[in-house]
Amino acid sequence: MIRRSTHPPPPPPEPASGTRFGPYTLLDRMAVGGMAEVFRATEPRAVGAPRTLVIKRMLPSLAKDPESVAMFREEARIGSLIHDENVVAHLGAGEHEGHPYLALELVPGLDMWRLSRWLTREGQTLGVGLAIHIARALLKGLQAVHDARDDAGRALNVVHRDVSPSNVFLSIHGDVKLGDLGIAATQTTSSGGQAVQMPGGNAKGKLGYLSPEQVQGFQTEQRSDVFSAAVLTAELLTGKPLFAGGSELAILLAIRDGDIHSFIAAGATLPRGMVDVITCVLSIDPQMRTPTAAMLYEELNAFDTEPASAMRRQLGELVETAAAASAGAEGRYLENTPLNMDAETPHLHVPTTADMPTIDYRIESHDGRLFGPWSYAQTVEAIATARIGARDRVSVGGTPQAPLEDVPSLARHLPMRSLGVNTRERDPILAADENEPIADGGLVRTMALAVMREDTGLLLCEQGGVRKEVYLKTGRAEFVTSNLAGELLGEYLVARGVISRGELDMALAVMPRFEGRLGDTLAGLGLVEPVHLFQHIAAQVREKLLDLFAWTSGRAQLWRGVQAPASSFRLGLEGWAIVDEGIRRRIASGLESAVTHAPKNARLIRAGTPKTFEINRLPREAQQVLTLLTRPMSIDEVRAAIPKQRGDSQGALPSIVLLLHLRAIDWTVATV
Repeated sequence: MIRRSTHPPPPPPEPASGTRFGPYTLLDRMAVGGMAEVFRATEPRAVGAPRTLVIKRMLPSLAKDPESVAMFREEARIGSLIHDENVVAHLGAGEHEGHPYLALELVPGLDMWRLSRWLTREGQTLGVGLAIHIARALLKGLQAVHDARDDAGRALNVVHRDVSPSNVFLSIHGDVKLGDLGIAATQTTSSGGQAVQMPGGNAKGKLGYLSPEQVQGFQTEQRSDVFSAAVLTAELLTGKPLFAGGSELAILLAIRDGDIHSFIAAGATLPRGMVDVITCVLSIDPQMRTPTAAMLYEELNAFDTEPASAMRRQLGELVETAAAASAGAEGRYLENTPLNMDAETPHLHVPTTADMPTIDYRIESHDGRLFGPWSYAQTVEAIATARIGARDRVSVGGTPQAPLEDVPSLARHLPMRSLGVNTRERDPILAADENEPIADGGLVRTMALAVMREDTGLLLCEQGGVRKEVYLKTGRAEFVTSNLAGELLGEYLVARGVISRGELDMALAVMPRFEGRLGDTLAGLGLVEPVHLFQHIAAQVREKLLDLFAWTSGRAQLWRGVQAPASSFRLGLEGWAIVDEGIRRRIASGLESAVTHAPKNARLIRAGTPKTFEINRLPREAQQVLTLLTRPMSIDEVRAAIPKQRGDSQGALPSIVLLLHLRAIDWTVATV
């Protein structure tokens, strides 16, 4: 995992060769990173020469942290229960002078990450035969991890959570072994379920090998590991990263969207049927994937046509060649090739405010007002809050004035040029396809219809001086902009304690280095882990959208066919989930009192007016409500007829509100 810090802690001093550590003798340190340092060591035997193995010792700085110690002990517990030739063997565990440690099998060779890097340098690929051989060995080891049971024979339902190239170890003897259970999780359930909720929603693992559910902070199960193994298989076959992008956030977006076009495009060079087998496992929906590593292992059997002994020999020779070359290039001997620790990632220079020359931005507005000198951050905020816009002219660092929209680092922060408030007087604007008042729940109807019709376009919502632009794609909210300063990403993160005000100021100062993208800047500076940042951005955009449901005035205008800005962080929020949550918030805040305080003699009936939508496009519960209304019914009768989900106090109320705003049902008064 890539870790960046503006002040990385120095590594602990390396013990001298020959240092005694419990029953072991440390020879040399192989790597430092993450939670531990790794040593090559020897263990005396009663007969024969001492055995060479690996000692993984928790870093002294973490040895007093209860959570870190618990994770380390869990790794030892899980590892001791797994015995398979394709899993790095756990040989023991203990504590020496207050330092927990693990004794692990030494795999003489290198990991898949290093082998792939060497192959790329040499302009080589593995070939289909060897790639499938490695993939099947990896899947066999992964299934052994998933099948682990405790001493009483109970299934642990282990989820590895970090199936990635640097955790697949290849030996000079042709072995393939899955290792590093440092972030594995278990959950034993009576129902046999395998979902694991990651503490705090934290996604573990290497960025390019996370599953879509890990990226989004959802529950993770063993199918997530199988997804990661399929990513590795695709990369072994093509010799290229499956999920690529210009930034870490772009990689996470590609994973979330299931963008595997590069692998599909390579299908013509692979045996027939192989692409179908792999892409089935790469579905963004876990329920649509090949469910187990064992099943994928069997499905790949048809493509494993070479004798296993020949493949082992070929792999061993390749590993020995690559390891020797890597040892020469990196100043290491073969047996000192490190296990997967973060030391393999070179230190990256982190820009600070001292790296950036002071650049003044001076703006002359279209009506003659002068602004500045401003910093880049002040200028961006003025654009976001509509103080300045595309019609205004800007001088950057004393350069001649130019239209703001011609300065790329500023133009990307502009709202839609033809529809923004600042340019309406200048540019001819086509009439909106729809124009609805927001009062009395008009936004519920507008959003619900957009979801059912799978609209793509721009929904412009205005209330007084507040403007929000919601970009839709096939009924999903992809991107939301706002001219409220408090809804800017940086302010959102500061308000929630994700970053400090000083860290935001530093990020804003160097943001031009990252093409004006605050998210990429924060990730690049190491201020927020990319996966956490991805999840915060998704939550921030969602909140900007949900806030609209509380508006009690203004208008919502829809222009169909308008695409989101190319530079936007596209999220694809699920349409009905947003509508449902918006309605629930309206109910909780008293904005649907006509329903929550309906007169006792009020009855619901199906509306007799023509419908503007197909009933089967409604959520299931709303369809149930319509089915019930074969006669006038009170709200209490409807709610009693539809069972509530556990923990849901509102029951069928959101569906009733939805149908009322869609005019699919109406009120009548019961007569005595």
